[in-house]
Amino acid sequence: MKRRTIAEYLLVALCAIVVALLVQAFLIKPYRIPSESMAATLVPRDRVLVNRVVYRLHAPGRGDIVVIDSAAVGRILIKRVVALPGETVSVAGGTVYIDGRRLEEPYVHRVDGETEPTEPFRGTGQAWSLERPYTVPPGHFFLMGDNRAVSDDSRDWGPAPRREIIGEAFLTYWPLSRLHGL
Repeated sequence: MKRRTIAEYLLVALCAIVVALLVQAFLIKPYRIPSESMAATLVPRDRVLVNRVVYRLHAPGRGDIVVIDSAAVGRILIKRVVALPGETVSVAGGTVYIDGRRLEEPYVHRVDGETEPTEPFRGTGQAWSLERPYTVPPGHFFLMGDNRAVSDDSRDWGPAPRREIIGEAFLTYWPLSRLHGL
């Protein structure tokens, strides 16, 4: 009788582990925020959950917070979608414009109550640095961090191909004091 009970517990534990691994591999995966590039929306050591299925159903949208496995940078990054395929993104006077219209960005990092200006990456010579208007190629997304002054983003390494987008961050779950949807 005792051996059967232990075997049942072991089977239940094994099933739970397999289900957890499958969920993480295909549906929802946790990530840790490593830098200040998304402050104040996300800060270092925040933990977020990422929906790995949503972009199989529809394309990322402007304002989505996405996790990408960037070939250009060689690591996993979390950024916000600013411009979609075919759109022209530009910066003037510290403000982002999409197809000539000012982009409302209430999430951009603030200093002393003022929105920190968005600047091009100067001197790179790359079209996507935003020294001039840039049209996002088909199948790509222009990504930026919310804390633009310290963000390594599409202004530096170019637009992200859709195939590199892992999923959408949808919940900060740790620390508990910062528990909120994104």
